[in-house]
Amino acid sequence: MKIFRSIAFIAILAITAAACGSDSSSDADADTTTAAPEDSSTDDSGDSEAPEDEPSDEPEDEPSDEPSDEPSETPSGELSEFGEDPSAADPALVAKALGDVEPSDEGSWNIVLSAIARADQDLDQATIDKALECWSNQRCDTGTGGELVFGWADGGGDTVNVWRSVSHMEAILQALTYPEIGSIVSTAANFDADPEVHANDIRFLIQNDVDFIVGYPDVGIALASAVSEAEAAGIPYISFSAGYVGLPGQEGALTPGEDYTAVVGEDLCALGESQAGILNAEVGDGQVAMLGGSPGNALTLGWQRCAVETLEGELVNPPANSDSTTGDTYWVNTFALDAARGLLTTNPEIRGWTYEYSDGMFTALQAYDELNIPVENLTLAMRTDEQTLFCDWAERAEPTYNIWYSAGGNFQSRVSVTASMLTLQGAEVPGEIIVPHAMRQVTEDDCDPNRVNPVVSGTSLVPSEVLAAMFAG
Repeated sequence: MKIFRSIAFIAILAITAAACGSDSSSDADADTTTAAPEDSSTDDSGDSEAPEDEPSDEPEDEPSDEPSDEPSETPSGELSEFGEDPSAADPALVAKALGDVEPSDEGSWNIVLSAIARADQDLDQATIDKALECWSNQRCDTGTGGELVFGWADGGGDTVNVWRSVSHMEAILQALTYPEIGSIVSTAANFDADPEVHANDIRFLIQNDVDFIVGYPDVGIALASAVSEAEAAGIPYISFSAGYVGLPGQEGALTPGEDYTAVVGEDLCALGESQAGILNAEVGDGQVAMLGGSPGNALTLGWQRCAVETLEGELVNPPANSDSTTGDTYWVNTFALDAARGLLTTNPEIRGWTYEYSDGMFTALQAYDELNIPVENLTLAMRTDEQTLFCDWAERAEPTYNIWYSAGGNFQSRVSVTASMLTLQGAEVPGEIIVPHAMRQVTEDDCDPNRVNPVVSGTSLVPSEVLAAMFAG
């Protein structure tokens, strides 16, 4: 392990604890997509409920809301010893990010709340300028003189994906609340098809002597060796947006809490059950279709497995088996359109879709227009909340067409930063930090026509003035 928890470091924490309380268009270019490794839980959708803490009927290799390494939970009061205050989380920010949720287990929930408490930032211009500098450059000095180096490892990247760009900024803003963090080093694999590009980014951060790594492992199990190298070097790796390095139980997968420090995200099985529950309630035994991201990522596989088991309607594109995904789009809008076009051509009676990526679904709906299929009696059960889909829904003004969503989840990168800082101080952090979710029905209020970029999630906690600077011009 790297030695950095000196007496001076602890003293600084004690002093600072009190002070720190993809454009989308009809053309849907790939460089403006919003990959949704993005934001288990309670579904308040009325007829379709997926209790957060109820055990699943799925095989034991499904992620659960019980930490895999069974660490002792750190109660709220004890977090104050590490400079965190979950009680300071603004309920309005909690509701914005998550909706009307039931808390997850205490150890997870207090870390989530602590992260949101730090997200309540009254930013001055100097801080905004510093955040933009760090967002725009591979390496930046935070100006605090802190000894810690924060490593960011994204399988996507700011220039190819709006969701990843915003998640990066969330993490940077969170890091700037910690004076102990003196510099930030960021890498991006830009969705490269070669897993070694992703692995080499991790190795680059190790060589640059970072103290912890936060990121999203798009290539899943293929990143296992590099993540193991980081942990062996004493560098905690914490992913966000349910970025498992392979689902627990899969051959070659790493176990969070044992093989790497932790993963932040929803209970994927409960998320899939929630999305399927919406379709069961609204579509019944009608035809439904399912889309997903890249074949190697654990997010899609995790929720699709349980959604397939829960669906009561006719799934027109079932996966080959429980270890494979269906409707793979790589979170690229044009691929989503191609998939929807193909499915609707042979199944024009599809009445329900479930997908983790709302902006991709916005583009996929063009297939309805191309094939002259009305969006009547149509239900979408989504994860993220890009404004493109919601504003398109408002413009269509079809009363029998409804959308349900969970959350964009950008802020989960903040939770990973806070969990990393707790880990470095020796706090007990669950191997699986469960972020609760609730399904919410889209209303006209969910369309913000003045959003600086229509692909930015409405649930993001990045302040509007920062978003305006990020996407100006």
